[in-house]
Amino acid sequence: MSSYKVGLALDIFSKMKIAGIIVGVIALLGFGAFAYLGGFEEISLKVEEVGDVRLYGLTYIGTPQDEGLKQTFEKVEGLKQSNPSAVLHTIYMIEPAGKLDTMQVFVGLDRLENSDGGNWEEKVIFAKSAVVADLKFNKLVMPRPEKVKDRIKGFAKEEGLALQGVYIDRLIAEDHVQVIAPIKSGN
Repeated sequence: MSSYKVGLALDIFSKMKIAGIIVGVIALLGFGAFAYLGGFEEISLKVEEVGDVRLYGLTYIGTPQDEGLKQTFEKVEGLKQSNPSAVLHTIYMIEPAGKLDTMQVFVGLDRLENSDGGNWEEKVIFAKSAVVADLKFNKLVMPRPEKVKDRIKGFAKEEGLALQGVYIDRLIAEDHVQVIAPIKSGN
């Protein structure tokens, strides 16, 4: 083997070694960032006495890309400004599988002291208690809704509880969401 080929092989090997180190450092940084943001935290689940959930807001039916969805959230968030102690909630009656699928979501507040003359819907979910998932994650690592629902269903099954099939997202802060799954009466 000529010295040229040996030198070329060593040059390629050293470049591959450097590339491997760079990829390893990037992976380690990504892993560290994921852990720092709470990506490995467990979903906290417990049964809580909640009473009837009474919400005031609007229902949106359409596709996720439609401007109407944004407008629905903006109207309810505007209502929140005149009701500062209220917390935003969402209930997805029909969740879209893709960007062009029809969805149905209720967006509302748990308190309505000042309605600003709007024509607001009232939605009441009758419940005594619920399984509550308390999610305190950075929005970049927030668990997917399907994962949270699966964990809630598994927890309810382990505890011998029958759920109503309604999942209420209580949006406390950008990095704090509670998913409330009311339990059927008699449990």
